Amino acid sequence: MAANISPQNTDRPIWDDTQIYITKNTVKFGSEIYQFRNVTGFGISPVKTEKFPIQWILGLFVIGLVVASYFNKPELRAGGIIMAIVAIIQLILNTFMPEKYGLKLYLNSGSPLPIFVTTDMKGLEKVVYVLYNFMESNAEGSYVVYSSDRSIRIEGSVGGSVTAGDIGGSSSSQVGRDVSRND
Repeated sequence: MAANISPQNTDRPIWDDTQIYITKNTVKFGSEIYQFRNVTGFGISPVKTEKFPIQWILGLFVIGLVVASYFNKPELRAGGIIMAIVAIIQLILNTFMPEKYGLKLYLNSGSPLPIFVTTDMKGLEKVVYVLYNFMESNAEGSYVVYSSDRSIRIEGSVGGSVTAGDIGGSSSSQVGRDVSRND
């Protein structure tokens, strides 16, 4: 009996509008929840964009030109012209279709790795930068990543520790990125 082994480098693109909730304890999107310590990283990953094969477009264009040029019947000539126009439209769509990228969530469990798909590369770079800083810090906080096909953005707050009680000397505390000093 052969074992059914799935490849380790498979990805699971998530195309619809998604909200990702991130705290120091959990990462949640849709109906899936992961412990934050099981997240090994966030990264930018290219996503394969489905395009029409150029050979198919070229073939359709040539067949359309041949049919439009060599047949005398008006309906065949019109059919050939329509085929050539469809090929030109497909070529234009291929040329101007934006490249897609994704926020890839790397997990200890391996595959399939979720990728939140977007065309907003600048927003994606900012999200990865903020999440990197959050992973590197010891501060508590939470973020929400809003991901859609055309944009990705992050909102959240990070707070630090608060010192309370009688303290001799000086102390500093960071709460919400504001630093205060008590003497």
